[in-house]
Amino acid sequence: MAATNNSGLGSGTNGSPQASLEEGIYAAQEAANEVSGPPLPLYRPSEKHDTTHNWGSPNHIKTQVEGQRLLDTGYHSGKQIYNITADRKIVKFQPDNTADNGYHAYEVTSPRDIPSSVLKKMRDDKVISNSEYTKFRKGKV
Repeated sequence: MAATNNSGLGSGTNGSPQASLEEGIYAAQEAANEVSGPPLPLYRPSEKHDTTHNWGSPNHIKTQVEGQRLLDTGYHSGKQIYNITADRKIVKFQPDNTADNGYHAYEVTSPRDIPSSVLKKMRDDKVISNSEYTKFRKGKV
């Protein structure tokens, strides 16, 4: 009897290893979709916080690229995300509740509105100095 090289893979019949492989791939894709959750936050500046307007808290973020970087590397507290700009202004990113998971940002004008857990993490990560941490905690910035 001659030896055959038929492993059964790719035979295309129900119950074959090929069908199981495809079912496994689809199941893995569905599981990944469930785990991935909402899309990543996207920076979307708001006219309300444009520094050239005289209404709303100012937004000191200069470019879309800078805003996205600050959002991506920010410190989370609930739905808000905090970070500090190059000119040492703490900004708060607020979700816009849009399908693309957009966030707009504005300067935190009252340092006491910054959660202490965020300030501690910024200090521990050396994003702010001990001196800045103390000033923010006392509301003197």
